[in-house]
Amino acid sequence: MQCAAQNEDSAREALDLTFNPLGAGYLLAEVTRLLRASLDQRMLDLGLTGSMWRVLVYLQREDGRSQADLAKELEVSRASLGQMIDRLERSGHVRRRAHPDDRRIWRVFLTEKSREVMPSVGEKAQALHQQTFGRLAEDEHRAFIATLMTLRDSLR
Repeated sequence: MQCAAQNEDSAREALDLTFNPLGAGYLLAEVTRLLRASLDQRMLDLGLTGSMWRVLVYLQREDGRSQADLAKELEVSRASLGQMIDRLERSGHVRRRAHPDDRRIWRVFLTEKSREVMPSVGEKAQALHQQTFGRLAEDEHRAFIATLMTLRDSLR
């Protein structure tokens, strides 16, 4: 067992940490893509596509958001978000209401159907989190999160 750990340590030491177009940024993007694809696949069991569950998660955090705010947060065009909301409305997951003070603004709200499915969304996300990050020792996980926060903050 110690040989495997030593080999892994040696491999880490051998990593070239100078700029490489296929280096840390690429790996971070690749891990993100794989996590999203895996979560999207799991959400299909609940009848939710990738775009659907993301909208629902953002609404769970703050229900009644405007379509414009959701589009900005999800980094999609207003037209694309409008189509997502149309599908979610047809499936019974959300409802739209005009803003009481500005009828040009449409606010989006979760329905009871969405509130009932959100615990399962959380369970599936937690299972993926455990499968992925459970391989790290607690100190490695904490260091990884701290590093990600540092990188995020440097880009804001």
